[in-house]
Amino acid sequence: MNIYKFGSKFTTLTLLSALIFGCGTTQPKRSSGVLFSFITPQIRISDTGFIHSYTNGTQVQIYNSGTLTLNLKLAQNICINSACMSRKSFNIKYLNSPHYNEILDDIITQRAIYDSANLIQTDCGFTQDFSSFRYEVCNKTAKFIDSKNNIKIIIRELQ
Repeated sequence: MNIYKFGSKFTTLTLLSALIFGCGTTQPKRSSGVLFSFITPQIRISDTGFIHSYTNGTQVQIYNSGTLTLNLKLAQNICINSACMSRKSFNIKYLNSPHYNEILDDIITQRAIYDSANLIQTDCGFTQDFSSFRYEVCNKTAKFIDSKNNIKIIIRELQ
C-alpha cells in the first residue's frame, strides 16, 4: 500500500515539474523578418523567413509557401535541418573555404568580418574587399559575394 502512495506522489510531482519547467520555450532576444539568399554549389535557397537571436546562438528559419525549407542553427556547431557539423566543416563544405569559425554569425548579424580588415565606411554602412570575395553592409542588407567559389549570401531585413 505504501508503494502505491509513493508512486502516486512521485507521478504527481513529476507531472507538476514537467508542467512548470519542461513546457517553457526559450524566447529569442531578438527576431527579425528577412529575405535570405544562400546560394552555393551545394545549396540554393532564396526566400523569406526569420532570424532569431538567442543568448547562446542564432537560428535562421526560411519558409516557402508556409513550409519550413531551411532551419539553420548556429551555436557551438552549425546544424542544417537537424544535420549538425563543426563550424570548420560547415565552412569547408558550404563556403568552400576554411574561413574563421564565426564568419556566418558575423554575416547574419551584419558585423564586419575578419577583424574589420579592408573596411571602408560608406554613407549607408561599410564594404570589405578581399582578393576573391566582397562583403557589403548597407541599409540593413548584407551581401557576401565570393566569385572564386560561387558563393552568394544576401540577407535583407524586412520592415
